Amino acid sequence: MPNGFFVGNELDSATRKPRGRLELDPTDLLTHGLIVGMTGSGKTGLAIVLIEEALRQGIPVLAIDPKGDLPNLLLLFDRLDPVQFAAWVDLEAARRQGQTPEQAGAEAAAQWTKGLASWGLSAADVADLRRRYEAVVYTPGSRAGVPLGMLQSLDAPAGSFDAQEEDLRDEIAGIVAGLLGLVGIEADPLRSREAILLGTLIETAWRKGEGLSLERLIPAVADPPFQKLGALPVETVYPRRDRQALMLALNNLIASPSFEQWREGEPLDIERMLHAADGRPRLSIVSTSHLSDAERLFVTALVLDKVKTWMRRQGGTTQLRALVYMDEIYGYFPPHPANPPTKRPLITLLKQARAQGVAVVLATQNPVDLDYKGLANIGVWLVGKLQTAQDRERLREGLTGAGMAPAVIDTMLDATGKRVFLLHDVHRSAPVLLESRWAMSYLRGPLTREEIGRLMADRVSATPAAPAPASDASAAPVAPAGLAQSFLKHFGAEVADPCLLVKYAVRYKGMEETVGVRAWPLDAASAAEVFDGDDLPVDEALLSEAPPPGVRFAELPAYLSDRGAMRSMEKAIKDRLPGELAGTVWTDPLTKVTSLLGEDRAAFAARLGQGAGSPPVARLRDRLEQKKGELEARQRDLEGRRTEKWVALGSAVLSNIGLFTGRKRTISGAGTVVSKNRMEGTAEARVEALETEIAELERELAAHGSVDPARLQSTTVVPTRTQVKLLRYGLVWVY
Repeated sequence: MPNGFFVGNELDSATRKPRGRLELDPTDLLTHGLIVGMTGSGKTGLAIVLIEEALRQGIPVLAIDPKGDLPNLLLLFDRLDPVQFAAWVDLEAARRQGQTPEQAGAEAAAQWTKGLASWGLSAADVADLRRRYEAVVYTPGSRAGVPLGMLQSLDAPAGSFDAQEEDLRDEIAGIVAGLLGLVGIEADPLRSREAILLGTLIETAWRKGEGLSLERLIPAVADPPFQKLGALPVETVYPRRDRQALMLALNNLIASPSFEQWREGEPLDIERMLHAADGRPRLSIVSTSHLSDAERLFVTALVLDKVKTWMRRQGGTTQLRALVYMDEIYGYFPPHPANPPTKRPLITLLKQARAQGVAVVLATQNPVDLDYKGLANIGVWLVGKLQTAQDRERLREGLTGAGMAPAVIDTMLDATGKRVFLLHDVHRSAPVLLESRWAMSYLRGPLTREEIGRLMADRVSATPAAPAPASDASAAPVAPAGLAQSFLKHFGAEVADPCLLVKYAVRYKGMEETVGVRAWPLDAASAAEVFDGDDLPVDEALLSEAPPPGVRFAELPAYLSDRGAMRSMEKAIKDRLPGELAGTVWTDPLTKVTSLLGEDRAAFAARLGQGAGSPPVARLRDRLEQKKGELEARQRDLEGRRTEKWVALGSAVLSNIGLFTGRKRTISGAGTVVSKNRMEGTAEARVEALETEIAELERELAAHGSVDPARLQSTTVVPTRTQVKLLRYGLVWVY
């Protein structure tokens, strides 16, 4: 077994040809890592390869998975047998391709066998990896996988509170922020009366060595076991009549039948999540794809706070002790002033975990919404193909801050592609291009709750599930009048969130009209602010008019019930939609040619080099052919002039031969020779001038044939209101 993580091959940045095997020193990751790349770049595959390599070397991994891709790590088929693959192929994808599960399994098995062999790996390597670790998929708030008892976090910690005051207060802050998020209260821990009261209640109990439950917390909100909050009486800071709303919100949380599952499961014990009972390293995947946004923040913040507390209890080391990986950190680590409960523990881990041998690796496909000041602590950057010029500019800022020379960044980013990443490692002398190796795990794509249940069937408790509530779980809230609603399965979540569905037609200047469908989350404070959020491209064919069974529905925003809400919504759509449809095009300052909308810099440069669709290149070629024709005519004229000159010279010699015999005394024909000589000189000058013009035209054409992408300039194009047609809008529940 090599000492380094075998993550792929190093590529030559100019030729894209392999230079040899690339191994990442595990200790390099103690300066933490960031993987960035758009959908289809191979980002998830690279992350899975990195986790596989850690587990091959006995390093435990705790992974937080908001999307559902990471359970693929449990699809290790030690015989690479088609039957093993057939049980896990995407049946819908197989059906679309006209395949039976058996045929799809055989195809996948052949693909994986060939792919692994190309990297010197085989079924024996897969079997060896499978034996080396134990894997668990935790599903907080659900019995699909192994339940994780999140509310056990209210239990009193072991040991003295004072001895671990800083860590425990951070944990309390995470618990409070999560609880308030679950009941829809966005609270600043320093200013919110709700956060200050709940935090003080928990700390007071913990200092006495007493645990809490929500049932005990609610009456304590009504009658706190202390008289003051800070220097002022409780009734002055937070009167009882105002506390009534917090009590009711927490009580409704307890009363929800689905919330019972949050009390169940294994304890949130990081040591147990990193090491199996038999001493093997453990891969613990905390899957949150089935949760709402507020629930995901609650779970993620608690897990990260527990990791931080566990990390501080470990002794110092220079070796990699554990790897913490989080997939898709968009929304969890935003720039200032946003401060979700996940941000604080992440910053602490990035700053302090190195000394205890804990590496943090984060991944995202949306680099724009990241706190790059916080990411300045990261020493290993793996950057794949990016989607927009804005993403590229944000990454350039981050890479520059991480110590990479600005002159190198664009060249290296242009060379990225599918499974090809820019690797910037502060421990290496220069950045390199990395082609990630084939994953040993079967990359099936996101797994459903039912599939996670199949993987964890032998670990899930045999205790029968709680009975379903008597009310119809599939009954969606009544939509406001005039707002048709539909349903879209996208994340495979248990909770459907309301979104604004917009279908439109847009015609950019000089381009054909296109039709699109997008959805924006209805989580803003008003209709006018809906478009401040991130949109989701929608395949209209996947929309359903029937509510899905077994899915809960989030509440509709209050402003939709206001009179005139639909008029405000339609006005907001018409005002904001053109700006949301802004796109990037590239312009070549030399030829003045503009790219297609959405065409990336490299593809446009290649197309320019071929002269496709470039009127300036066509004009240059026409001029070159014209000048070559003129040159041929001038060369013929020059030959004619030379012939005339020699004829005139011969005639002059013959007419003046009498000078030598004494019969003639005057010279004749000399003027004709001089005239012919002058005309020859003029013809030669014209030929030379044409040859110079042709050489210059050929140089210009050659310059067009080898286009340097760095010379291309990006421009944002925004359609006008008259170029955008609103075809329809409505309410879509996305789950």
